[in-house]
Amino acid sequence: MSKRPLKVIGTSVTLPEQLRRRALRDLAYPIEFDVLDGISCQQRGITSPGSFDVYDQWFHSIDLLWTAGSVQPIETKRIKRWNEVSLHSGPVARPSATTPLATGGSGMRPSDLLFVQEDNTLGPTPTPTIAMLPTTYNVDSFAYAPDIAAPLGFATPESWAWLLDERWHGRCTLSKDPAASTVELALAARSAGLVDIADPCNLSIEEIDALFDLLMARRRTGHFSRFWSSSEDSIRLMSGPTSVLGSLWSPAFYALRGMGHNLAYAAPSEGYRGWQSGLGLSAALTPEKMEMAYAYLNWWLEGAAGAIMARQGYYISVVEPVKKSLSAAEWDYWYGGLPASENLPGLATPVAVRTGERREGGSYTERVSRVAVWSTIMPEHNYLVRRWQEFLKIRG
Repeated sequence: MSKRPLKVIGTSVTLPEQLRRRALRDLAYPIEFDVLDGISCQQRGITSPGSFDVYDQWFHSIDLLWTAGSVQPIETKRIKRWNEVSLHSGPVARPSATTPLATGGSGMRPSDLLFVQEDNTLGPTPTPTIAMLPTTYNVDSFAYAPDIAAPLGFATPESWAWLLDERWHGRCTLSKDPAASTVELALAARSAGLVDIADPCNLSIEEIDALFDLLMARRRTGHFSRFWSSSEDSIRLMSGPTSVLGSLWSPAFYALRGMGHNLAYAAPSEGYRGWQSGLGLSAALTPEKMEMAYAYLNWWLEGAAGAIMARQGYYISVVEPVKKSLSAAEWDYWYGGLPASENLPGLATPVAVRTGERREGGSYTERVSRVAVWSTIMPEHNYLVRRWQEFLKIRG
């Protein structure tokens, strides 16, 4: 096997140093992580397949990489636990299975782009090859400071409309990723009755313009305080005194809680934003690296990686090995939705969950069944991104 390292690109939340060290120990060949922010990783994946061997990123980006010819098909017969892989709400549909693909929520579901079709497009019909191996997934919302929310008149159940409520003026932070933030803001605008939107995950040109007219007006008055491009960036912003409500990923939330910040994670009445992450093989992958890459993909489904992901709030597509890799207390909290029976460790801090705390939304089956929207590359994506860039450039 090659002595040259397997090069993996991704973000810090799926490529933490703890995971690299464990993979090195278990696989016994050199592995190099190139950790980028989400948008930079996506751009590198599209434009420079020769710079990586394995792409670790959001499932909704795979259509862009596939169209660019940056990734190659993955043979499911080489994935040892393929028959155990699930996508959010149930097992993957296969020729011998009757369980349907995940169907909850509007937008680009992972199952929509999973299989390589006979005409070399991506779709839900089962074939022997896939474009990306499903690994981590979760449901996201926003975090807020409850000691500030209560005096302002906010109470549970939370709503995405809070992101646009003027009582949070100057205190709202957002992700720079348009595929995630736009569906959240579209859902917020619709829930608040501010913009007439039929489907937050499939905006027409007219709906995009109406939404951004609203967002730009709020931006000019200073409603949105900061924008973040990575989990570490969001931790820094939400640690400050001016950002007390904002979109937040699970690893950042538990890091902030572990640091002593009093934040609550919302279980919005409209439902969560769902996403799936996965692993893709570079189109430029050399034959000598192919065996290493498949070994790495298989390792992700053997329990150790899933346990590391669980300790920052993420789920994984093959569950049973993870249960054996977590303590009973960890399993009960992260997957079972039960109150923590003891202090639980995180990745960023020694204690991420304190005794008696219960995960918002309940068990993983309860949480993922409440997906309202998915991170999505919309049909009008190019136009939307242009409007999004205009929005970011406005001075608040």
